[in-house]
Amino acid sequence: MKTIYPPGPSDVPAGLTRPTASYQRNAWLAVAGLLLFIVLYFALTAWFAFAGLRGALRLALDGASASLPEWLACGGSLFLAVFLTKALFFIRKGEYAGGVELTRTEQPRLIAFLDQIADDAGAPRPHKVFVSARVNAAVFYDLSLLNLIRPSQKNLEIGLGLVNMLNLSEFKAVCAHEFGHFAQRSMAVGRWVYTAQQIAAHIVTKRDLLDRFLRRLSNLDVRISWIGWLLSLVVWALRAIVDTTFRLVILAQRALSREMEMQADLVAVSLTGSDALVHALHRLQIADDAWDRTLGFVRSELGNQRPPRDVFIVHQAMADRLSRIYDDPAYGQRPRVPADGAAAFRVFNRELAQPPRMWATHPQNHEREENAKRTYLAAPADERSAWALFDNAEELRERMTARLIGDSEHAAIEPEVSLKQLDEQFTQEHLEPRYRGIYLAFPATRHARSADTLTEAVTLAGPLHLDMLYPVTINQDLDRLRGLEREHALLSSLRDGRFDAPDGIIRHRNRVLRRAELPAAIAAVDAERAAVRTALQTVLKTVRSAHLAAAAALSTQWRDYLKGLLSVLHYAEHTEANVRDAQAYLSRWRQRAAAGGSISEKGVGHILRAAESLQRALVQTFRLAEEVHPGAPVLAALGIESWSAALGRFGLNDPVRGNISDWLRMVDGWVHHAAGSLSALRRATLDELLRSEASVAAAHAAPDTAPPDAPQPAPSAPATFDTLVVGTERIVRVEKLTFSERLRSANGLLPGFARAVVALGIVGSMMVFGWMQGRVTMSLHNGLAGGPSTAIDGQRIEVRSSGSPRLSVQGGGE
Repeated sequence: MKTIYPPGPSDVPAGLTRPTASYQRNAWLAVAGLLLFIVLYFALTAWFAFAGLRGALRLALDGASASLPEWLACGGSLFLAVFLTKALFFIRKGEYAGGVELTRTEQPRLIAFLDQIADDAGAPRPHKVFVSARVNAAVFYDLSLLNLIRPSQKNLEIGLGLVNMLNLSEFKAVCAHEFGHFAQRSMAVGRWVYTAQQIAAHIVTKRDLLDRFLRRLSNLDVRISWIGWLLSLVVWALRAIVDTTFRLVILAQRALSREMEMQADLVAVSLTGSDALVHALHRLQIADDAWDRTLGFVRSELGNQRPPRDVFIVHQAMADRLSRIYDDPAYGQRPRVPADGAAAFRVFNRELAQPPRMWATHPQNHEREENAKRTYLAAPADERSAWALFDNAEELRERMTARLIGDSEHAAIEPEVSLKQLDEQFTQEHLEPRYRGIYLAFPATRHARSADTLTEAVTLAGPLHLDMLYPVTINQDLDRLRGLEREHALLSSLRDGRFDAPDGIIRHRNRVLRRAELPAAIAAVDAERAAVRTALQTVLKTVRSAHLAAAAALSTQWRDYLKGLLSVLHYAEHTEANVRDAQAYLSRWRQRAAAGGSISEKGVGHILRAAESLQRALVQTFRLAEEVHPGAPVLAALGIESWSAALGRFGLNDPVRGNISDWLRMVDGWVHHAAGSLSALRRATLDELLRSEASVAAAHAAPDTAPPDAPQPAPSAPATFDTLVVGTERIVRVEKLTFSERLRSANGLLPGFARAVVALGIVGSMMVFGWMQGRVTMSLHNGLAGGPSTAIDGQRIEVRSSGSPRLSVQGGGE
C-alpha cells in the first residue's frame, strides 16, 4: 500500500514549536485556579459530611435530649453533603454521538496518514478515529474521575464536510493542528478543567430528586415548609459559590487555551508550511456557508420525499454554485500566493477576519495568520482532494448521509437527481448572476414600512441596462455587510454577557477594548453597517423605480402588475420576518427566565407575554390570508389554487397560564408551517417580479413593437398588517437584565461579586450553626490556692486560683 503524505517544509527552526514563557505562565495559573476549585469543593463536601455524621452519632447515642436545632443541623448537613457528593457519580464519559468509528482495516491509508502526522509531531497516535457529517475536526477523550490522575486516551473526530473542501496539504495542516494538541502536556489541564466543569455543571444546573424533594417540602404547611425554604437558600448559595469559583478557573484556562491554539498552529506550520493552515482557514469559511445551505436543501428534499443519497456531493456542488450566485469568480477559490513576497502576503483582513465555526472559540484568523507567518516556511502544496486518503469513499459518504437524515420511508435519490434538483433551485430568477447575489443575502423590502416608499418617480433617459442598475459594487457591499453583521453580533454578545472573549481580552480592529468601550464600538460598527445597507437599499429603489417608470410608459396594466407584485413581496417578507422574530423573542425570554435555574412566576409572566406576541403574529398571518392575491403566475409557480387554501386554518389555542407547557410544545410546528409557506411565497413573488421587470425592460427598449399584455388581475396584498423594519426586531428590544436577575446569574462584575458575598455569608452561617449544635458551655471554678490543670473534650486547661474559666465542649461525651 502506497502511503499518501504531502511533503512539509525543509528548514524548520529547532525552537519553532517550543512553548513560550507566557504559555508556561498561563499553564501554571490554570493549574492554580483548578486546585483552588478542587480544594474548595472537597473542603465543603468534607465539612458537611463530617458535621452530619458527627451529629448523627450524637443523636444515635443521646437523641432523647437533643434539641430541634440539633436535628435540623444534622439532617441539613447530611442533605448538603449528599447534594455535593452526588456530582462525583454523574460524570459522563466523553462519548461521541452521531459519528462512525473508522478502523485500520476499513481505512488503512487514512490511519497510516494520521499515524505519520502523529509521529512527526511527537504526539501519541489517536486511540480511536471517528468521522461525522460536520465541518469539523476535534480532539475529544473519555473521562472519569480516574482521569484526574491517569492520562486519558485521546480520540480524533474528522468531519466529512471538512474533508469535502480541503486538499491534502490543507487537510494535513488541520490534522497536524489537532495532533499539536495531542502532544501538549497542558492538555492534562484541559482534561482536569473539563472534568471539574462537569462536576460544577451538575451542581449548578442539574435539577433532580433532591430539588423535587425541596420543592415539595417548601409547599407543605408553613410549620414545616420553612425548613425547605432554608435548605433551598443554602443550596442556592452552594451553587453560587461553586459557579463563581469555577468561573475563575475558566478565566485562567481561557488564557492558556489561546496559547495552546497558537502553539498547535506552529506544530501544523512545522509539518505543512505557513500557507496550508491559512488556506484551510479560508476554505472552512466557504465550507460553513455551503454546509448551512446544503442542510436547508436537504430539509427541502426530505419534505418533497427525495432524500439525497450523498449529501457531500451536494455540499461540494453548493460551494461551486455560490460563486456564480454572488457573481464573484474569486469566491471559494484558494488564494494565489505571489512568488515574490510570499512571507508578506496576507489572506485575512485585520478588521473583519472571523474564525470558522469549528474554531469559533479560537483566536481570530488574522492573528493566526500572523502567528503562522512570523517565521515563514514554504512547502509545496498537494492539490489532490483529501478524499484520496479514504478507501470506499462513496460508501462512507452514503453511510454518513443516512445517519444525518435519519429514518426515512422513502428511497434515497441518486446524486444525479439531487444535483438536478439543486440546479433547478439555482435556476430561480433571483439567483441569476446578473443580480450579483443581492437577493440571496439582502432583504428586498424590509427597510420600508410601506410598499409605496420602495419606489419614487423617475424620468428615464433611455433603455434599462442591468449592469448599470446592478453595479459591481454590490459584491463589495454584500461582503462588507456580512463582515459587519458578524462584528456587530459578536460585540453585542460581549456587551450583553452572552459571550466571553476566549482569553478574557476583547480585541477589535487591532485594539484591546475595555468593556466600558463596547457601546461606542458597537455604535461605530452600527453606523458603518447602516451606511452599507443604505447603499444597497438605494440600488434596490433605483431598480424598482426605473422598471415601474418603464411599465407606466407601456400601460397602466403593467404598472399595476409590478406594483401589485411588489406589495405582495413586501407583505410576505415582513410577515415571515415578524413570525420568526416573535419566535426568537419567545426563545430569548425562555432562556432568560431559566438563567437562574428554576423559573419564577415573574419569568412565567414574561414567557406568557412573549407567547402572546407570537400568537398574534400567527393569528394575523392566517386571518389575512384571504386578502393575499399573488396573481396567477405566482400561484402556478407554487402549485396552489389560492394562498388561503394553501395556508389552511389556524388551530392553536391562545396561550394562558394553564396551557402554556402544551402550547410551547406545539407552537414551533405552526411557526415552521406559516414561515415556510411565507418563504415560498416570497421567493416565487420575487422571481415573478424580476421576470416581469425583464419583460418590461425588453418592451421598453423596443418602442416600435407592441408590448405583451400584463397578467390579469393584478396582484394585491392586505392594506394594513404588522411590519418589521430591519433594526426594530423584538429581540433588540429585550430589556436589560434587572439587578436581581444579574445577581442570580452573576452577570457582570458587581452582581457577581454581590452574589458571591451573599452566598459566602449564607454558607458560612450554616457551617457555624452546624458546628455550634450539640456543644455545651462549662464553667469551672477553682476555690483552691493552687492552679490545677485538667483535660476536657481533648482540650487541656489550667484553672488558676479563684478563677472561673468558661469552656465550650461537645455535649454527650465523657
